[in-house]
Amino acid sequence: MVKLFKSSRPALKKLGAEEIAVEMSELSVYYGKKIVLDNISMVIPKHRITSLIGQSGCGKTTLISSMNRMNDLNKNHRCTGSVIIDGQNIHNKKVNVAKLRTQVGMVFQTPNPFPMSIYDNVAFGLRLQKEIPRRQLDEAVERALKSAVLWDEVKDQLFASAAILSGGQQQRLMIARALALKPKILLLDEPTSALDPLATLHIEELMQSLKKTTTIVMITHNMQQAARLSDYTAFFHQGELVEYADSDKLFTQPKHKQTEDYITGRYG
Repeated sequence: MVKLFKSSRPALKKLGAEEIAVEMSELSVYYGKKIVLDNISMVIPKHRITSLIGQSGCGKTTLISSMNRMNDLNKNHRCTGSVIIDGQNIHNKKVNVAKLRTQVGMVFQTPNPFPMSIYDNVAFGLRLQKEIPRRQLDEAVERALKSAVLWDEVKDQLFASAAILSGGQQQRLMIARALALKPKILLLDEPTSALDPLATLHIEELMQSLKKTTTIVMITHNMQQAARLSDYTAFFHQGELVEYADSDKLFTQPKHKQTEDYITGRYG
């Protein structure tokens, strides 16, 4: 690839180790012989919302999937460099991947509730971890649904099928399912792209609330959403990190013309 931008620690304020949720260093990801991410180095601050923007196919989903090793599901996948979470390179062979995925939750573009009750959807991951007394499970489900601002809407129908919920409610259910495991980091892959404006508003308000306790990394193609919601934004092009900065600065004073062209809609 032709280098557009020298990836290094981004021009964010100086962060202490305790302020960093994820640190990537010279991360490159390949599917077979194809390089999907090329030498990415960036830090993601704790308890902030970081948006990833760029054309489809530029590597955004691969990047967030590198944070909980979902890329491992592709047998042709390999990576070099490091992704450090809690002081450990998560691509080390000794890492417990199942435990990692409880700490780094992921919610996809289209809600995918399991064909079971609302309660059982939220409790699913908890039950996989260990046997939990029913009272503790009830408390955990209630806590997760309240955290996802869904409890008041579903508390009287917890054992009804999740299929009865609207699209926006299902997406909040997916967030509740992830939150039940108390993740430190929540990865959101275009969480509102399939939702109407009102449901989108609910999800955005939820994200603002969640960042008090959880680090959020979000992929979005909605420039207005990234600008109003995220603290930091990273722009990617063809697997390279072009620019990464405070969102206010990136959207009003981008350093690179390619960033400006993308956020103003000249291409993409």
